[in-house]
Amino acid sequence: MHLAPRLGRPLQQALQRSRLGQQVAALPQWRRTSNVCKGSTMFSGTSVNELEAWLVQNGVDTSQYGRQLAKTVADLLEEQSKSESILDVVDGRAQRIVRVLSMHIRNNRGQILYEDEQILPDGRSRRRNVTVSEKLIADESWKDAVPRAVREELGTVLPPDYEISVQEETYRQLEEYSASMSYPGLLTRYIFHRVNARVTGLPQGAFETREERPGGQLITRWVWRDADEVEAMSAASLPAAQGDSWPLTYLPRPHGRMAYLVLFHEELGSSCAGA
Repeated sequence: MHLAPRLGRPLQQALQRSRLGQQVAALPQWRRTSNVCKGSTMFSGTSVNELEAWLVQNGVDTSQYGRQLAKTVADLLEEQSKSESILDVVDGRAQRIVRVLSMHIRNNRGQILYEDEQILPDGRSRRRNVTVSEKLIADESWKDAVPRAVREELGTVLPPDYEISVQEETYRQLEEYSASMSYPGLLTRYIFHRVNARVTGLPQGAFETREERPGGQLITRWVWRDADEVEAMSAASLPAAQGDSWPLTYLPRPHGRMAYLVLFHEELGSSCAGA
């Protein structure tokens, strides 16, 4: 399953002859969309001022950025510079696109590991309610991201000889459109690569991980939840499909944020050829 079809050879050759084509050719495959047929709408600036102007121009009010639990425009620019996301214009509005590895790590009792809460270096707290997750970088595959996700998210509580076993037959690709809690007013398209796994050496009860950040430590609190509890939470929060024709899975998100996950059986995107 591809996130976007490959560009045909004639289109590739034509694009290479233009400045736009050179920019597109340098992008990872997942970032190449049919927008190149009409002229790129992706953000390509390098400064905070350029990004803020681009957001405002494309319908995003940035006045709340950097307040309460919202991140700053500088944080969003840093995410861009790390190739952890792409910013594009869809239907006249800015949209953030992020690929995420979502691991359902289970313990010996079959419970699933959830990130319950984060304590930020400045003392602010935010509830998370997500499984072990990591943004994919550039054209990184979900399989390559597995050891990095475990190391970065859980490494401080793991023994040196821990092992990861991934149940590849459980892999699913899902897509979620939702308002971003980190970046208010910016619609975010999350492309989830979800898979079950086991990691040896993890504590069997609730635990904390600590990570050094500018200004102090980021403390993350983890809990194990029964699979029945997770399913009940989803069922209790499932809204009416309202006539949508695709299969929907609902995952509860913090602070009442409603998010629909769409399980795709076909390739995402469409070819530029013949457009």
